[in-house]
Amino acid sequence: MDKKTIVEAMRDMDLCFMSTAAKGGGVSSRPMSNNSQVEWDGSTWFFSNGDTRKVEEIGENPATELTFQGKDTWIVLSGKSNLHQDDKELFKKHWTDELDQWFEQGIDTPGLTLIEVAASRAECWGKPGDGVVEL
Repeated sequence: MDKKTIVEAMRDMDLCFMSTAAKGGGVSSRPMSNNSQVEWDGSTWFFSNGDTRKVEEIGENPATELTFQGKDTWIVLSGKSNLHQDDKELFKKHWTDELDQWFEQGIDTPGLTLIEVAASRAECWGKPGDGVVEL
């Protein structure tokens, strides 16, 4: 198992569960889409409103896990999240037209936040093989 194998396996994966440290202990998870940005280079990007529980939790503890499931492959990425706010150039780089249904004012949506999950570890099970890759 190596990074190249993980990159190839993630090529068709868009939806995942994002897990963060919950207030008072435990874990919070929610479904997220990387907006079909599946050319993975170690960071995965997600747009959010800035006043959500996940943004608050990441602000307090950036540890984040992403759990992806493909047709015959499962991948968990572990890393730390960075919150990007008020960076319209970065927003433009990651914006897709499908996001307009969630953020009617586009990159000018008040409080818009781009969550970058920088992975440091990947675990893979399934067709490409089973293993762990330290990134």
